[in-house]
Amino acid sequence: MEKESVSEEEIRGMENYLSGYRLNQKLLRMDRYERAYLGGGDNEDDFPGELPLARARMFEVRQFIMGMKNSDEKLMLYYHYVKGESVEKCAELLGISRSSGFRLKKRALRLAVVHNNKESK
Repeated sequence: MEKESVSEEEIRGMENYLSGYRLNQKLLRMDRYERAYLGGGDNEDDFPGELPLARARMFEVRQFIMGMKNSDEKLMLYYHYVKGESVEKCAELLGISRSSGFRLKKRALRLAVVHNNKESK
């Protein structure tokens, strides 16, 4: 694994970016629920383009993670942020302890920042 200096602020920013997947996923679920059970959601004048933008952001996050080098860190990010599994469940899936799971998540976020910085250049 590459050793590059990554600030805590960059890590928090990456975590926020990746967490956007679940937020947009909830937004789409809520919209489907509203349409199905409350008869609403037909008026897209409130926030035009909101749902296509949510889908595009989800696609962007998924593509970002899948573009990373194959590793346990990539799997952690995918299962935690895209699949919505807890860090504990991800650790179990990867066959590591709970505490190792949290350390792996932190390494994965650092690796994601480095990957993002390389893509930006």
